[in-house]
Amino acid sequence: MTEILNPQVHATGLVDVFAIGVSKQLTERAAAPFIGNGTLTSALAKAIVGGIAYGKAGRIGNIVASGLVIDAAEDAAVSLLGKIGGGAGQPQDEWS
Repeated sequence: MTEILNPQVHATGLVDVFAIGVSKQLTERAAAPFIGNGTLTSALAKAIVGGIAYGKAGRIGNIVASGLVIDAAEDAAVSLLGKIGGGAGQPQDEWS
């Protein structure tokens, strides 16, 4: 249970950092039609999946899980900033 509640982001070099960034973009685009983007719901879904997946599928699995957790943090921040007036308003889906 602690793995889900405390997900880790781990990169062993610039290649992993680049791969996490690419993975974040790909999973964000793939998940947007199903769970949305920039909402607390999408943040929660991505954080849970990333937390569960981390450590289960080797290096590639960790890269994908790290991308999901980073995207979850971004979604939560966008959603909360939009609600308190510090953001640009309603989250927009840039993929449609």
